[in-house]
Amino acid sequence: MTQSISHVIGRVMLSCAVVAWVAVVATHPALVAQQRPVPATGAVMPQYDADRNLKLPADYRQWILVGSSLGLSYSEGGAGHQMFNTTLMEPTAYRHFVETGQFREGTMLALILQGIGTNALPARQGQFATDVHMIEMAVKDSGRVPEGWAYYGFGGPMMGGYRTAAAPQAKASCYDCHVKHAARDNVFTQFYGLLNEAAPRAK
Repeated sequence: MTQSISHVIGRVMLSCAVVAWVAVVATHPALVAQQRPVPATGAVMPQYDADRNLKLPADYRQWILVGSSLGLSYSEGGAGHQMFNTTLMEPTAYRHFVETGQFREGTMLALILQGIGTNALPARQGQFATDVHMIEMAVKDSGRVPEGWAYYGFGGPMMGGYRTAAAPQAKASCYDCHVKHAARDNVFTQFYGLLNEAAPRAK
C-alpha cells in the first residue's frame, strides 16, 4: 500500500514538472522564436492561360522601381512620340538579383509608358509623367520560349484598352535587339541606374 501511494505521488510530481516546463517554454520569447517555423518566401512566377499567353499580374504596379527614362527609343530615325518610361521588377526576383546579381528563371519586368505633361500649376517649368499609354513586360522563362526571354505587349488606354493576357512577340521584334545590346542577360541595365546600384559588388 505504501509503495502504491509513493508511486502515485511520484506520477503527480512528474506531471507537475512537465506542466511547469511547458509553461516556461510557452512564455520565454527566445524559446518561442526558436520553435516557430520560418515562413516560406517562395518565388513569384509568371502565370499563363490555357493558350499559354502570359497573364498580366494584378499587382504589377506595386513592384520595385528599377529605372526610368524620358523619350528613350531603340529605333533609328525621327524622335516619334516621346513618352516617360518606368520599369518595375517583381519583388521576389528583385531580391534574388540583389543577393546574387543574376536574373533567375521567372524574372518579370514591367514597362509602363506614360505621356508627357508640361505647364501645369503650380509648376513653373519642367515635365512630368501623365496618363498611361501602354504596358509591356519582359519575362525570363526558358520553359515558355527556347531563347529564355520573351517580350509581351498588353496594350493600354491609348490602344483600345488593356489586355489581360498576351502572346510573346516575334523574336525579331525585341529579343534580337536585347541579346545584342543588353548589358546583362538580355536586360538593358545600362539604362537602369537603380538596378545597377542594387547589384552585388565584385569583391
